[in-house]
Amino acid sequence: MELNRWRARWRRRTASHAGTMNAKAITAVTLAAVVLGYAVGGSATAAVCGFLTFLTFPAVAVANALVQYLKAGTLRETPGPPVLAAAPRMLAVPDPAAPAGAATAFWDALTPAERYDLAARAHRHLYRAEEVLCREGGVAGEVIVILSGWTRVWVREGAEQRIIAFRGAGELVGERAALVVRDRSATVTAESDVEALRVGAHEFGAFLDLNPRVRAVLEQQVYRRQVEKHDVQDVRGNCSILITDITRFSSPVRTDADREYVLSAMYDLMGEAFTASGLDFGRLYQEDRGDGALVVVPPTTPTDTVVDPMLAHLAAELRRHNRRAAEATRLQLRAALHVGPVQRGPKGVAGTAIITTRRMVDAPAVKRRVAETGADLAFVTSDFVYDTVITPAPGLVDPGRYSRVRVRLKEASLSAWLMLEGGASRLRAV
Repeated sequence: MELNRWRARWRRRTASHAGTMNAKAITAVTLAAVVLGYAVGGSATAAVCGFLTFLTFPAVAVANALVQYLKAGTLRETPGPPVLAAAPRMLAVPDPAAPAGAATAFWDALTPAERYDLAARAHRHLYRAEEVLCREGGVAGEVIVILSGWTRVWVREGAEQRIIAFRGAGELVGERAALVVRDRSATVTAESDVEALRVGAHEFGAFLDLNPRVRAVLEQQVYRRQVEKHDVQDVRGNCSILITDITRFSSPVRTDADREYVLSAMYDLMGEAFTASGLDFGRLYQEDRGDGALVVVPPTTPTDTVVDPMLAHLAAELRRHNRRAAEATRLQLRAALHVGPVQRGPKGVAGTAIITTRRMVDAPAVKRRVAETGADLAFVTSDFVYDTVITPAPGLVDPGRYSRVRVRLKEASLSAWLMLEGGASRLRAV
């Protein structure tokens, strides 16, 4: 860098003095020509012509020096970090010769008119190396088109990171925001400086409505990435169904930023707790429910691993979180576990067992006990799970801490078992 600066200064110095040096040389030569012409020809006319010629050469030299000086000025370095200009109305297509700019990249699949429309709805942003573009479990509020640079896509598995892919110029990230999905499925981090287009979810949805061909392009990309992200275990048959719900998630004491933080914390703590039970949380079927999650564990995984030691670890992590949290970011979690048949279709999973589990986690009796005790974790199980898993379970499970509650359904009611952790969680019969 120091050598380059020296060269630039040398060029400027040379350019600024070049005209003076040339003028001096021309002056000497011209005077010599005048004297020689007069001495040889002895004519006053020759001397006058030589003098006029002498005047024209310095003028040309001065003009040349001025031009060289102006050129030298353009070699000056630009101080400070690069400044990102406002988004143009039309953007160039990323270089198709680059490794990331393959023909299947999202931006490359758009027509010039579609690129123009999308660029008009976006604003450009420069992410520095290691800045986060999207965070796993966070609120999906925008989609991002990478114009240059590389990003790393990864998911958390316990305390570790598992890299899914690298995205480069022309790729679209955060596409779940375009599908009315509230949460991010992975974290995207800038590997180097990344220049990108950021488009709000609402604006991107309007763009898709006006350009239906692009929706098909997006759906193909989403399908490829679902296969790429996780080899999700099969969830057909009698599965263990866990549903969680964050208590008072929509409370007015929380801001949107608080809700995003609490939801992200819930997924982090659940991932660590499942890892303690030897389960790969990332490979389990998951659906975000806005203020909670649906997790379906396949029939090949014993239900007792979802209870022991997962619950004990989850309760301990919740206590640790709430000990340091302010009121707005306190995480009180209700969770329900049931076992039953699950059918998986193109739009997700379904089954009566899932509906029953949902009713258990939302039972008024459970909500009332959480409000009375301030418990960090309220865990509800069906009679079947209590009889077959909780009662005979060794390890960290204590059946004596469970109390019977009634869960009211639209058509009838059923009994369930409730365990509270944290707060004033001494149980009495409900």
